Amino acid sequence: MDIYEAFETSEQLTKDGRWIDLEFGGNVVCAFRVRSASPDLNAELRKAMADEAVASMGTLPGLTAAVADKELENRLFAAAVVTDWKDVTDSEGEPLACTPENIVTVFTDLPLLAQRVKSEAYKWTNFRSVYEDKALGNC
Repeated sequence: MDIYEAFETSEQLTKDGRWIDLEFGGNVVCAFRVRSASPDLNAELRKAMADEAVASMGTLPGLTAAVADKELENRLFAAAVVTDWKDVTDSEGEPLACTPENIVTVFTDLPLLAQRVKSEAYKWTNFRSVYEDKALGNC
C-alpha cells in the first residue's frame, strides 16, 4: 500500500456523503447520510463555520472555542454534514423529514444518537478513496 492508497480521500464521498447505519441490539434502526466533519474535506462546513463566525462577530471568543458548544455543533452538522436520513421518527414514532431544524431537534433530544453520527462523520477514514465504491453502493 502506498501513501495515496492509504490517505487519499474520495472527492465524491466528501461532496455527497456516505450512508452510516446505526444499529441497536444487532438491528439497523436508522441511517444517516453524512459528509465529512473535517473542514479540510467539507467546503459546505467551512462556509457554515464562516457564516456562524460572521453572525456572532464580537460575541464569541473564537470559532474553535465555539465549536465546543453543542448547540453550535448541532447547527453546523445540520447545515453542512448530515444530508439525509432514513427511518428517523419523532418521539411518537411519526416519520420526520430530514431538515436542518429536525436534525437539530433530534440531536438535542437524543445526544447519544448525535454522538454516534458525529463520531462517524469525524472519521476521515470513512471518506477514503479505496472505500468509495462500497460506500456508494457500487459493489
